Amino acid sequence: MKEQLKSINFLIKIIMEENTTKRFELIKINQSEKGNKTVSARELHEFLKSKQDFSTWIKKRIKAYGFIEGRDFTLHRLMERKVWKHEYVISINMAKELAMVEKTEAGRSIRNYFIEVEKHYQEIATPKQITELSNRLKKVEEKQINFINDWSVDRFLRTNGVFKKLTVTERQQLGKLCTKEYKKITGNLPKKVQHPSYVNGQNVYPYELISKMYSSKF
Repeated sequence: MKEQLKSINFLIKIIMEENTTKRFELIKINQSEKGNKTVSARELHEFLKSKQDFSTWIKKRIKAYGFIEGRDFTLHRLMERKVWKHEYVISINMAKELAMVEKTEAGRSIRNYFIEVEKHYQEIATPKQITELSNRLKKVEEKQINFINDWSVDRFLRTNGVFKKLTVTERQQLGKLCTKEYKKITGNLPKKVQHPSYVNGQNVYPYELISKMYSSKF
């Protein structure tokens, strides 16, 4: 098993060095004595060109995607010019997942790269490792929001110019109806999109579903 893990690490190293996109060449990759590869989250944030400030970006991503300190990242608190500075050292897998969920060209390129790595990984990975990796990817992809097909109730109402026509209670009622209908159709709860006015985020649904519920009740 140890030899197999060494082979996997070696393979990933070769892929990272030879992959034609060479995205990670712009980011310094560190390697511990145990062979674990890590990346500076701050450098990845700069590479992905996120519009959010680093502190907000990394904290939201950790919370939204369930990253665990000690497994996926380590947090270092440094004093710089009499100000505490937090530096996150993240695993390569966490770096790839963060890149996957970014809605930028750089993020999409890294996602394609990750798919290629996964293909090579499957060639020598055990069935258990493949299942664990697939489940992890599925959870990440399920949380991605498609802003063309996924609509919140508020966004639907504002787009159609009827937001102010409904009271807060009526908007909440519409949201509950949409959730009930969505669960009835899919058997699942709807995805959520982050929103500053909602602690737990807003549910999102297909446009047609909200339109149907709105027309039937209002």
